Amino acid sequence: MEKLWQWIEKIRLYRWLNEHRLFGKIFNREMLSYLVFGALTTVVSLVTFWIPDKLFSALGYQGIVHYVTGSDKDFAYVEANVISWICAVLFAFVTNKLFVFESRATDKKTVLRELATFVGGRVATLLVDTGLMVLFVTAMSLPEMIAKIIVQVVIVLLNYFISKWIVFRKPAEDAKAAEETETSE
Repeated sequence: MEKLWQWIEKIRLYRWLNEHRLFGKIFNREMLSYLVFGALTTVVSLVTFWIPDKLFSALGYQGIVHYVTGSDKDFAYVEANVISWICAVLFAFVTNKLFVFESRATDKKTVLRELATFVGGRVATLLVDTGLMVLFVTAMSLPEMIAKIIVQVVIVLLNYFISKWIVFRKPAEDAKAAEETETSE
């Protein structure tokens, strides 16, 4: 990973962005790492959405919502979306912990807290993801993959803020947050 960053730091555009304070704050190493691994997570999400979606279609499976509501619409994309979410969350947790936010916590309690809050944040964005997919595909009749790509942009942004400010907050930030809570009471 370090060799990748050495290569990136040699790129003229990256150096220029870092020299300008506004861009340097936005395009720092953490943000660029998040964008790289966010893009890879999106690829994982898209691939693991596409495969079950096509498989369900080939098998004639129309989804639980179809069978429960008796609708004539195909809702199998909802199940494909959940499968894609599970795969993407597992991939994202590992890459965010190790490479983006560089959490070195190894004690069981901290890792479980990180995992629980990470999954909790992702459950919240799964609800947003699924709701937007239903809105775009069912209500607005967008093609499923187009809707999925649009939704992923929103989800990547939400996930970054949740991961940075809640899940992988540094110990100094934890102490500051606890101190602010105590003073406000």
